Amino acid sequence: MTTQTPAGWYPDPYGEPHLRWWDGKQWTDAIHAHQQGAPEEQPPSGPQPQAKPQPQSDPGWSATPANPTLQYGRPTHGQSAYGHPAPAQPQWSGPPPKQRSPLPWVFGGLSALVVLTLIVVAVVFVNRPVTQSASPEPPAPSDRYIPPSQEPPSLPPSQDAGAFPQPSGDQITDPRSGLSFEVPDGWTVPPYASVNSGDPSRQLWTAAAQATAQQNYDGRDHDWIGNVYTGPLHELYPYSGVSGMGDTAKAVYVDFSSRYYTLAHESRIVEDKAMKIGDRDAWVLRFELDFSKISEENGYAWKKENGAIVLMDRGEGQSPAMLYVSVPDNLGTDVVSQVLGSLEPA
Repeated sequence: MTTQTPAGWYPDPYGEPHLRWWDGKQWTDAIHAHQQGAPEEQPPSGPQPQAKPQPQSDPGWSATPANPTLQYGRPTHGQSAYGHPAPAQPQWSGPPPKQRSPLPWVFGGLSALVVLTLIVVAVVFVNRPVTQSASPEPPAPSDRYIPPSQEPPSLPPSQDAGAFPQPSGDQITDPRSGLSFEVPDGWTVPPYASVNSGDPSRQLWTAAAQATAQQNYDGRDHDWIGNVYTGPLHELYPYSGVSGMGDTAKAVYVDFSSRYYTLAHESRIVEDKAMKIGDRDAWVLRFELDFSKISEENGYAWKKENGAIVLMDRGEGQSPAMLYVSVPDNLGTDVVSQVLGSLEPA
């Protein structure tokens, strides 16, 4: 009779001194070293956090938060569960190595030497780690399993998702972030790969809508766009809970401003306050960017850009949801207000 053993970390069935991930059906290639002295029973924890977003340098004109897909065709992303401390690894509890009883002495010089050689070979064989090629299908772990202390390595976002949700009517619902927003009139859902580069150190967007404000604005085949993006906030942006949402929103704004808005402009924050999305605590930081001078010098189709960063708390132990909207004025001056007014928890 077979049993269904839960997924988790177990002693390596191949005899190696580490743990191997059992996915509930078969052994995988995911392993991690055993740490002596760790507690034997640990609850499962969420996926591990990822690295902090790093700015990309771009000689000449670079993309803006309104145009992150155009930093040479690749925007930023990143994703993970939030706020869990590094869990302890399970204590190694594998069986002791088998001991082989010695063979009786065989009288006679040559015979004794042969028997002794056989004993040495047998002991080495018994204690040799079993390789995968020697046992292509090792047995599943027993019902007395070790609770996992961490999740197996997650797939890169480019393999873990692959498509943005499509509108239902005029509303896009993002199940990953828990946010829902209205798609501005005439805007479309872009290809997933044009927004997310697959770099796990960058903010991962899990829903998107955008429109083009000016094609080839810099003469180097770069388009200037307006965007509405949502996703769970990258773990390495500081977040201490509802009371610190305002500080987190400012940290994101400063990072996005220095990373993307490299065209000469003046900026100001026009709104910075707590709000509610349904019954959830949230924060909105609205900003205005003035490109009038450089726009007149270069003949750009837009002069100003309105935008907002919204954070919505999702409860203890989870990163907040983030909405990032940025709209050049030639795409409409009321689009940001329409999007913010349509926000709902998914």
